[in-house]
Amino acid sequence: MQFTRRRCSGCMAAGLALVLGALTAGEARADAYAYAFQQVGTFSFSGATVGALQTLASTSAVQGNGAIPTNVAGDVQPFDPAQAYVGNLPIPGQNSYSPVGAVNPDYVRGDADIAANFSLIRNVAEGFLTPPGTSNSSGQWSVSAPITLTAPGTVSLFFAYTNALNVVLTGGPGVASASYEFGFTISQGNSVITSFSPTQVNSGASLTSPGSVSQAQTSGTVTLSTALAAGTYQATITGSEKVFLTQQPAVPEPSSVVLLGSGLVLALGCSLRRLRKPHLAA
Repeated sequence: MQFTRRRCSGCMAAGLALVLGALTAGEARADAYAYAFQQVGTFSFSGATVGALQTLASTSAVQGNGAIPTNVAGDVQPFDPAQAYVGNLPIPGQNSYSPVGAVNPDYVRGDADIAANFSLIRNVAEGFLTPPGTSNSSGQWSVSAPITLTAPGTVSLFFAYTNALNVVLTGGPGVASASYEFGFTISQGNSVITSFSPTQVNSGASLTSPGSVSQAQTSGTVTLSTALAAGTYQATITGSEKVFLTQQPAVPEPSSVVLLGSGLVLALGCSLRRLRKPHLAA
């Protein structure tokens, strides 16, 4: 009889269909994206005599593994380190600070540069990641100069800024975070006299569940002032952009697990039935 064989074949097909449905049920695009950018410039000191401005560090660094090619890249140069990049081609151009965006293939990058006359300093960190994997990047810089007051007075630092930030997490479990930071410190010897971290140039966002945080490019100016006694001090300005991304394989929803189990049971039952019952010729 062909009826039993056909019925078992149909039963097997139904079971496999349930298994396939379970494997694809609730399946959705899951990725993490983060971008942080900052530009500062038009620096001016008042109230003190400023000595030669020196670059302490200008670095770009990235590390990626999992979904993107495993690699560690970084560079340190006095003014313009080479862009650090891990991923597949095409590679963004050197000193390209516009966002690449949430596009495949997975990548992570960091970059920074200081104009030779210190008129402009820029840095960026950005990455896109699909599960599973972890990656991070940064663009950092630091400059310093001696300042001297012949009498007690108020020292002020003026500068202009532009920054932007965007973080998106479309699935999980995972983390997507980005930040930009700026600091101004005045020290004497090993002692920090005063330090500033203005809110206009310090911000960050971190997501551990699906969502997005978008800060459009903003610009403005900042003036930082402090009273100092007569003497010579060291003024240091630092900045950094940082991105961290991690994605783990999605955990199946309970309904998908039930559907998968039902499909496997149905398919197994059909297989056992066919083994136990002899196939009779028509």
